[in-house]
Amino acid sequence: MKKIKLKTNYPCLIKFQNSSYDLDENDVLEIEDEDKMCVYPITYSKRDIPFCIDLKNLRSCQRYSAYNIDDVTLVILHHSQNIRTCIKESLAFPNDVCFIYIFDDTIKFENKACEVEYQFEHPCQNYKVLKIENFACVQFDSHNLYCFNVDTNKLSHFTGDELELNKNILKIKKKLNDCENRVKNSEISFEKNEILVKNLSFEYNLQNEEKDLIPYRFLDAIKSKDITFAKKILRDDLQNKIPNEQLANFFGNIKNFLPISLTEFLVLGSNFNTYVKFSVQNDRISDISADKL
Repeated sequence: MKKIKLKTNYPCLIKFQNSSYDLDENDVLEIEDEDKMCVYPITYSKRDIPFCIDLKNLRSCQRYSAYNIDDVTLVILHHSQNIRTCIKESLAFPNDVCFIYIFDDTIKFENKACEVEYQFEHPCQNYKVLKIENFACVQFDSHNLYCFNVDTNKLSHFTGDELELNKNILKIKKKLNDCENRVKNSEISFEKNEILVKNLSFEYNLQNEEKDLIPYRFLDAIKSKDITFAKKILRDDLQNKIPNEQLANFFGNIKNFLPISLTEFLVLGSNFNTYVKFSVQNDRISDISADKL
């Protein structure tokens, strides 16, 4: 077996049966009398995953290149994202054609006006492409549906534990794993250029009765769009004072919220951050103050 010299394009940990080495771009590792090598990339790219190389059967591939030079075999490790394979699909619309590119971790929609990309973390092997009204859609077996509006160039993503699509009606069942262990049931309708929520209901497998968590439970409900539950933990005068629509829009579209104390929170939205403070009396919220940051 020839002596092997190993070079890498990225920092990594190299492991053999009885030894291991840290390598970066400036190192050269000489290998003798080893049958197998495992590579553990130390990078921020999720495409760079650990892999193993059979040193007795070196063949250039996506992960590495092997070259015979005199009495030495030179092996060079590559970033996996240097080579990307995609599947290309297309859908014809009355005034446009939408091209769809499906990579191992990204989906891209392209029409005559723009390109829109979305990076995902679910399996993408099994899928189907379909048209719903003015939307180019890709539905994956992993319960993920992507809908690109060819007129407005807006991309929507739907996911849940169960997805049922029947013509232009989409039903979604999703376990939220939040403070109340909600199960969210949504019925969504595709109508020309619009996606409309027709029905929204919630099931509760196990309600949390911790009194100290009332402000937290309130924000959890608002984030989930469970306005009925959120109003129940407001004091009666606030329930009567604040209409459902105003309460739903009060914080905007909440992406997340971070507790500072039991009554103070940092609410994170799509393009805003808000400091929110609650007052609680007799196990009900009596006042809410919010300051945009």
